[in-house]
Amino acid sequence: MIILDHLYTKDELFAINEFPNGFVKGVVDVKKGCVALDADMHYQLADYLKAEQESKEEDMWGFNLWLENDEFEDILEYDSLINIHNNQVHGFPRGGMSIMDPGIEERATEVIKKWIQL
Repeated sequence: MIILDHLYTKDELFAINEFPNGFVKGVVDVKKGCVALDADMHYQLADYLKAEQESKEEDMWGFNLWLENDEFEDILEYDSLINIHNNQVHGFPRGGMSIMDPGIEERATEVIKKWIQL
């Protein structure tokens, strides 16, 4: 697991780990503006951010990167079990694995783009 500390290119991410099919899981903390990558499960990254950055559960959102794709819309997806609870906390009772609040999704994307050049 890694907490990003500078703007990473795709090549730099592949140097960290040979992600099968270019697939990597990540968690973004929209309040603290940090991103963690490279674990088997999103909850592991969330726990890592809690321990290392004192992130709060309600501020963290899971995402996936498909680094072998070229278009931004095909690289980043919000699809994580940790998002179900967070959506409920933020007023969406049925939850959902994506980010239901457009403002939160916009902020999450902004933070991810700050750390990863896609």
